[in-house]
Amino acid sequence: MMMALKLARAAAGSGRATRRGADKIAWFNLSAKASGGRNASMNTWLVENTWLVEALGYIAAAINIFVYVSNSMVPLRIAAIFANGLFAAYFCLKGVYPLFLLNCALMLVNVWRLRQLQHLIEAMRLATQGDFNLDWLRPFMRSAHIPAETSLYHKGDLAEEAYVITRGAVELPELGVTLGVGALFGELGLFTDENRRTASAVAVGETELFCIKYSDVLQLAAQNPRFGFYLMRLMVQRMQNNVARAQARAEKD
Repeated sequence: MMMALKLARAAAGSGRATRRGADKIAWFNLSAKASGGRNASMNTWLVENTWLVEALGYIAAAINIFVYVSNSMVPLRIAAIFANGLFAAYFCLKGVYPLFLLNCALMLVNVWRLRQLQHLIEAMRLATQGDFNLDWLRPFMRSAHIPAETSLYHKGDLAEEAYVITRGAVELPELGVTLGVGALFGELGLFTDENRRTASAVAVGETELFCIKYSDVLQLAAQNPRFGFYLMRLMVQRMQNNVARAQARAEKD
């Protein structure tokens, strides 16, 4: 009797397992049919619109040619983004998924580079307006204490450093100019023939300075274009002031 019950239970379990297996097979068959239907629809659409897929490829190739011949960075990056997007769509429709993923990644890189370029252009624009904050230069500079009436350098001396005044004042006798706290000076020697000083500099009272070597100035200007534009604007202003003083002296004579 017990053996018969065990056999009946085993048969019932086997039947349930068989039904579950049959249900899974039916579900997979339905899924396969649905997927096959979608693939068939997609294939039909691609066959009917082959010209559109090929047009995407040709347009992407044309834009890519523009990328290689463009001399302007912003239009170049924008064109590269469009080309990558069109190539990604083309290769996706063609089923070439490695190239699809490659162009998606390149598109993201070009978007990132475009944002960097836009921030750089904005920084350059700001550098042409108002004063530049020189505080960030301090880690690259060394401090120096200059006693009153001490000459930092004389006109014609070999120039190797630029300076920022942190306390006191510095007079440029040949120019009749006195510079105060926060002024950057001595940078013109970087651009003159043989790096010679264009004027002398004398401390007015006890003066504290930050000094920075020209080699560091060049590196920082390359790393921070805003600082480079600030130096250019500063030099232009000083040349304009020199011209104005020369004209004033000529009028007096």
